[in-house]
Amino acid sequence: MVNKRNSYTYLYLGFGVVIALYTSIKVAAKQTFWIDDKLADLFAYVPDAFNPFFLLLTELGDKKGIGIVALLVLGWLLLIKRNFLGAAAITLSVALGNEVNKLLKDLIARQRPELEHLAHVDSLSFPSGHAMVGLTCYFFIAYLVIEEMKSDTARKMVILLTALLLLLIGASRIILQVHYPTDVIGGYVFGYIWVMVSIFIYNFFKKKLKK
Repeated sequence: MVNKRNSYTYLYLGFGVVIALYTSIKVAAKQTFWIDDKLADLFAYVPDAFNPFFLLLTELGDKKGIGIVALLVLGWLLLIKRNFLGAAAITLSVALGNEVNKLLKDLIARQRPELEHLAHVDSLSFPSGHAMVGLTCYFFIAYLVIEEMKSDTARKMVILLTALLLLLIGASRIILQVHYPTDVIGGYVFGYIWVMVSIFIYNFFKKKLKK
């Protein structure tokens, strides 16, 4: 069962790498994506009355929002669970992931959508930092929480709520007209690759410390 699960993990990771390379190369080459127009048109039907809700959601993927959540989680890991390795791992993963995101933005250099931005932005567009760093942070938190759970039902609930939160954060960036849909997709993919590598390293050192 463990080997089968690992096989699926490597398969998903490989698939993510392919998507990341494909979208990055195409965006860097200034090529267009049909999905950008289709999804943007779909999200355009969201009433403006929901904008305050999405502005609140988008803050959860911002540096301040992630910083506050990360501090709360670090307090839980350090003071309650005494999981010093987990605290170090999630701190480094999020901090370095943010720097990698900046590097990718500068390397690919995609400009923001030429629309009225309904949220403040001061960086380039691809990949979405909210999607990438947000996924890195909340995915890793969910992983550490699930580690402590014995109930399959509780684990599934954590996974479901985390996925919903990440999807809403990503959607907020499109609805607020600060990102193309492919920016968000790229952010998710790069975030998934980054957090899976981080979790692999975390588990590697965790096993070392147990010996």
